[in-house]
Amino acid sequence: MDYGETTCEVFQADEKTKLLARIWLPEQGIKAVFIGIHGGMAHGGDWVTSAQYFNEKGVALYALDLRWHGAYPEYNDDGKNFFHINSYDDYARDVHGFYGWVKERHPGIPIFIISHSNGALISLYYGLSIGKNSDIKGYVLSSPWLENRVAVPMALRYLSKLIAAVSPTFSIAPEPVTDFLTHDKAITARHYEDEKIGIRGTRASAKLGVESEKTQAWVLKNMKQWTRFPLFCVIAGQDKLAVPATTERAMAGVPAGLAKVVTYDENYHENFNEVNRREIFDQVWEWMKAYIE
Repeated sequence: MDYGETTCEVFQADEKTKLLARIWLPEQGIKAVFIGIHGGMAHGGDWVTSAQYFNEKGVALYALDLRWHGAYPEYNDDGKNFFHINSYDDYARDVHGFYGWVKERHPGIPIFIISHSNGALISLYYGLSIGKNSDIKGYVLSSPWLENRVAVPMALRYLSKLIAAVSPTFSIAPEPVTDFLTHDKAITARHYEDEKIGIRGTRASAKLGVESEKTQAWVLKNMKQWTRFPLFCVIAGQDKLAVPATTERAMAGVPAGLAKVVTYDENYHENFNEVNRREIFDQVWEWMKAYIE
């Protein structure tokens, strides 16, 4: 399916892993670059709505299909499409390598990270770990997945740890939430089509459950160490996947002046695909300009 990319290339993440990079370039000169990190079960093509807006402002957008997502099975012999990761360190290394790859293409151009849901969890983990000494100008977050909205019973959590240890790629189909991601019916229809053609996942692994919970706890514990990079965080009031109050607490722990937080009470989870996304993008752009000009 076409997501309006200018071009696509293959990024060699490590010796064994190839990831599809989707690239949207503005027609005129490039003022800044976004690296997009998509959410769980999604793919890089979901950044098309953001790219369309920001390309008009002179901002390029580069987005990977993360491991086990999107076009991953097309480029990796062991590949299948489901929400899985062996460790969030794998995600962080992929982001770090991709950042260097993009930076080489645009020397001297300000680079920002824009991220959503699990992608926002990844970007925070990255910024607190191996990315803490990078020269990224700022991070834009949508609905950070810092706590699951649906509580998992303790017995099931314990069972998932046992399963993850024995069979890390064992997966289940969680309760469908596609109808509660955005109020934009056209994008909801696109999500369903993506599921049908197999580019959008519908299953999650036991290992993902264990690793995400561990990473969420680590990020929340360490947010007070977020002392360098400006943050712009968008919270969705009607989020069915991530707990808004947990994100609010996390952002409140960031040193004064670094985090700008806006909440849209009626939004579902995918702020950047919501019907009011242009209003959100306008705010992001005004925030970004202080770090570009």
